[in-house]
Amino acid sequence: MKKFRVGITGASGILGKKVFEYFIVKGAEVSVLTRESKKINNHAQVKIYEIDLNTPDLLKIKDFVKNLDLLFHLASELRDESKMMAVNYGGTKILADMLLGKKTHLIYTSSIGVFDFSKSKIIKENSTKSQINLYEKTKLLSEDYLFKLRQGGKLNFIILRPSIILDIDMKSKIIDNFVFLNYYKIGLNIPKSVVLNFIQSRDVVSALIKLSQQKKAVGKAFNLSTSVSLKLFALEIEKIIGGKVYYRIPHKLLLMFFKLYILITGKRKFISLKSFFSSFSKVSSEKIQDSIDIKIDDNYSEFLKSYIELKR
Repeated sequence: MKKFRVGITGASGILGKKVFEYFIVKGAEVSVLTRESKKINNHAQVKIYEIDLNTPDLLKIKDFVKNLDLLFHLASELRDESKMMAVNYGGTKILADMLLGKKTHLIYTSSIGVFDFSKSKIIKENSTKSQINLYEKTKLLSEDYLFKLRQGGKLNFIILRPSIILDIDMKSKIIDNFVFLNYYKIGLNIPKSVVLNFIQSRDVVSALIKLSQQKKAVGKAFNLSTSVSLKLFALEIEKIIGGKVYYRIPHKLLLMFFKLYILITGKRKFISLKSFFSSFSKVSSEKIQDSIDIKIDDNYSEFLKSYIELKR
């Protein structure tokens, strides 16, 4: 009997590692596309392709996608803007083109950041789109390209848009920054109305796997998130660290600092920070919860305890 064949890009990342482990346990044949093969646990079921999507080897990629049942495209460039267009959009385009007319289902992770959070209090799949940085723009370009190919019925794909992913190995330093301030007895005076949209990594992995099993999900995009007041999230960090906070930075002063810093330095990453501290919109996961059996874990307290303890 032919074994189920799964491809994974970004298999050493916070999502890829878990998807990889799931299919290894299930006995599938797993092909991995990675920039650093040494980060992948070798296994009899695994075939490793060392490929950098910034300088793609098309012959290797063609062999990588050959005869796959599922391809989880989880790889992306998060930090180096000079590589984002080539890796995030160009890489997705290459993979999608090579799957045209094939049976393979492409499961693509986009981002909730493709939406305009200033236009609506509730972000749904059909909400207005506008991006504040290049990373999010490459994600929307990739989405648009997949939908374009779908119009001719040439590509089977599913798009998942997670919000900020909480994981012990998360690359975002936002929790670290809160912790840093608290160690110096400094807090933030954040209005309770400011919203943090987040999702725990295990829920993202569960959604990716369950969506891949749903034929009705093909050709559709799904948001995945839960929400909490950013003020409550920050206070929980203070509670875990313990000790008294002697000074709280006013929210308006914080936003003014970001605005001035952006004007003076031109560093666009502070645009994302300013947006993070001034979002009043919640992301709806109603569509995905109607499509698959998934329970989203909104208990961030246990995660924060584990994360802070590990970082100490």
